[in-house]
Amino acid sequence: MNYDSVFFGGTIITLDESNPIAEALAVKDGLIAAVGDYKDIQSNIGKDTEVIDLKHHTMLPGFIEAHSHVILTALYNLAYTDVGGYKYKTYSAIQKKMKEVIANTAKDGWCVFTGWDVELVPDLPELSADYLDTTFAEHTNVLVITMNGHSAYANRAALSSSHISADTPDPPGGTYVRDKDGNLTGQLLEEPAVSQVLRRATLPSVSTFLEAVRATLKEYARAGLTTATEMDLYIPEVCQDAGVEELGSQFVDNVMQVLRGEILRLPLRLAYYTPENDKDKEKSFNTDKRLWHAGIKLFADGSPDCGTAAIKRPYPYNDVSEKLCFPPPPNYGILNWTYDQLLNRVKPYHDAGWQVAIHAQGDRAIDQVLQVYEALGGKNRRHRIEHMGLASEDQLAKCALLNIGPSMFVSQLYYYGKTFSKDLLGKDYTDNWAPVDFAFKYGCNVSLHQDTPALPGPPQPLASMKAAVARTHKDDGTTVYGPKHRISVHQAIQAYTTGPAWQLFRENELGRLKVGFRADLVILSANPYLIDPMKLDDPNTIHVVETYIDGHCNSIWM
Repeated sequence: MNYDSVFFGGTIITLDESNPIAEALAVKDGLIAAVGDYKDIQSNIGKDTEVIDLKHHTMLPGFIEAHSHVILTALYNLAYTDVGGYKYKTYSAIQKKMKEVIANTAKDGWCVFTGWDVELVPDLPELSADYLDTTFAEHTNVLVITMNGHSAYANRAALSSSHISADTPDPPGGTYVRDKDGNLTGQLLEEPAVSQVLRRATLPSVSTFLEAVRATLKEYARAGLTTATEMDLYIPEVCQDAGVEELGSQFVDNVMQVLRGEILRLPLRLAYYTPENDKDKEKSFNTDKRLWHAGIKLFADGSPDCGTAAIKRPYPYNDVSEKLCFPPPPNYGILNWTYDQLLNRVKPYHDAGWQVAIHAQGDRAIDQVLQVYEALGGKNRRHRIEHMGLASEDQLAKCALLNIGPSMFVSQLYYYGKTFSKDLLGKDYTDNWAPVDFAFKYGCNVSLHQDTPALPGPPQPLASMKAAVARTHKDDGTTVYGPKHRISVHQAIQAYTTGPAWQLFRENELGRLKVGFRADLVILSANPYLIDPMKLDDPNTIHVVETYIDGHCNSIWM
C-alpha cells in the first residue's frame, strides 16, 4: 500500500500519550496511516505519493474551537458596522464612523453597530435612547450591540419600528430596561430582547451572505483551526415588514443547505448547536463528518460585562459599571430561569438524546445548571457548561463526577482582566476567574474557547492558550490574575485538541495524530513547547503556516 502523502523534516507532536513525538506522518484516504520514524514509513512511498518537507516547522493536530459563532461573525462582518475597541481607541473616532454610516443610510433605514466596548474604550459615553436620538439620529433606526452581545441600545425609532413600548411585556429570558417611572431607556438585556429589535434589520441575500461565510471560514483556518463549533446557530428572524423574502430560520436553512453541498471544498469542519426549538425535541442523528448538528444551546445567565452573570455577592457599583448600565444595586446578576423552568426546558432535549450546552458565567448560574444536569442523570449525554467564569473547585469536581464537559472562557482575562479586577468583579473574583487548573485536576475533558465575535479581534487560539498559561492582560505581562490557576502549555494545547474532540463525540477521530484518525493537521512556524509562553500570541515568534483536513492542503494564505 502506497501512501497518498508523507510529512517529514520537522517536529510532529501527536497528543497521543503512547507515541507523543514522531519524525514522520503518512496519510491514506484522508486518514492517518502511519506515525513514527521516517525510515519505517519510507518503504511505502510510491511514485504518486506527495512527500512534504515540514522545513523544521512543527505539526500538531488541527485546533478545535469549542465555542464560537461562525455564522454570526460572518453576518457581523458583512451587514453591520464594527465600532469595537480592537479597531478604535477613542470615542471621537467611533462617533465619526457612526455618523458617516448613518449619513449614508435612508431616513427610515437601519444602522446596526457592533462591538461597543466601554472597557477597551474608556471615554465612551453612557448610552440611552435619548442619547442616540440627540447625538446620531432621531428618525433612522439605530441599534448598538455591546462587545459581549448580551446587551444593546436602541434609539426610539428602532424601538417604535420593533413595536416595543413601555407597555410591552419583557420576552422570556430578556429585559427591556425601564427607568424608575416605567419609561423605556433604550437598553436591551439578553438575546431574546436584543433579537426583537435586531430581527427588523434587513438581511443580505443568501448568495452574498455565503461569500461572507466562506471568507469567515478561511479566517478561522488561518488561525490554525480545522474544526469550529457554531454555538447557537442563529440569524435574527427577519420580519415580513423588513421586505426580505428569505426569513428567519428559512434563511439559515438555505445557507446551511448550500454549505452542506460544498463542505468538502471548505477549509473547516463545522459542528453546530441550535437554540431550543420545537422541531429538535425529537433527535435526528447526523453522522456527517464535516458538518453536523451537535446539540442544543440554552442560556442560564448573562455576562459580567453588563452585570447580568448571576453571582453570589453584589457587583461593585462605580463609574464604569454605571456607564455599562448595570442593573441598579444591590445587583447579583440575573438568572434567566428558575430551577424548575430550566429543568423543564432542558428535559425534552435530554430525553430525546441530545447533548445540551448551557451558558453559565456566574457561580449562582453554574450551581443551577449542575443541579439540573444531576437531576436528569445520563452521563453518556456529555452535557456541557459554557464559559464557567466563576466556577469553584467543588463545581468542577462535580463536572467530572457527572461527566460534564466544561468549556472555559479564560480569554476574557486577556482583554478585560484590568477592568474585571478594578471595576467589575474585584480582585479576588478576577484572580479565580475560569480556573482551568481545577478542570484538569479532577480529570474533566475541558476545552478553551474565544467566543468570536463576543471577544475583540479575529480567532486567535494561540492567544487563548497564552491567556490560560499566563493569565495576564494582553498589554501587561507582569500582573497575573490568579497565578495558582495557570496551566501548562501542554494542557492548553489539550484544551484545543483532545478536550473539545471529546466534547463533540469525535475523540476517536479528531484531536490526536494517531493511526486511523482523520488527517486534520496544523503546521506552526515554531514549537509551542519550546518558545517563551508569554510569546504564544506573538506572530513574529510563532504563527500558522498551513492547515490540512483529511490530508488535503487548505492553502490558507492564497
